[in-house]
Amino acid sequence: MRRLPMAMIVFAGILSAFVYAWAQQRLSGLPRATATPELLISLPRFAQVLMAGGDRYLAANLAGFRVLVADTSRMSAEDYAVQGKLQRDIAWFNPAHEDNYYIAAAILPWNGQLDAAQYVLRRSSEARTFDWYPLFQYGFLFYHFRKDPATGAQWLLQAVPRVKTQQDEWALQNVAALWIEKGYQTANAAGMVEAMAADSPPGAFRHYLQVRARRLRDLATLQNAVTLFRERHGRGVEKLQDLVSSGLLAELPKDPLGYGFGLDASGWPMLNTTPSSTK
Repeated sequence: MRRLPMAMIVFAGILSAFVYAWAQQRLSGLPRATATPELLISLPRFAQVLMAGGDRYLAANLAGFRVLVADTSRMSAEDYAVQGKLQRDIAWFNPAHEDNYYIAAAILPWNGQLDAAQYVLRRSSEARTFDWYPLFQYGFLFYHFRKDPATGAQWLLQAVPRVKTQQDEWALQNVAALWIEKGYQTANAAGMVEAMAADSPPGAFRHYLQVRARRLRDLATLQNAVTLFRERHGRGVEKLQDLVSSGLLAELPKDPLGYGFGLDASGWPMLNTTPSSTK
């Protein structure tokens, strides 16, 4: 009588193992549905506030948590569009939200959501008047993504009064000067850099800006001379020395920074980006 239950237990164990193996084999062959990323769901703003008990700051934090935990390695363009909307919502609920503008600057513009990133950074820069980083990031978006260095430089200059150290102030002004050189006609850029120098305290940095302005003035002189050369001869110059040979200039200017002046592919004077002798 005792051996019968033991035999039944052994048989039941074998049967269970067989059924388990059979079920596992069948399930492994079935198609598996892909998990839907959380960021495919975006609720209207009023619904987000309602779910947060009417607290818009809590709504901002809840939406921010969803953005923080999202796995960007699995996200598609549609997912990033939802993230852009979520971060817009956060900026609307709480424009001073620090994590939101950091994430927006680091992720959104690089994944096709430039407008959303600019909205978040603009709102943040208006709310966080003590913080110069949103203005710097906002200016960078114009410089890098909009290909508008002149506008980017203007936003950098607006950030200058917010910095806490002299080094940061000089760094922002220096970058703004470089962007101004790329974004404005040369003579206008020179005037703007001269104005920045006049607003800077006496010392090495003011001198540096004055030098940059002077080399822009020299570049404008070269560009005007090339324009006259083309009008008189019906062709461009092959080298800058042609301006001296033709009598348009008594001598070529010397770059005080040592980089010199050159010609681009179209024969238009430019500032060299590496130290070299003047052509």
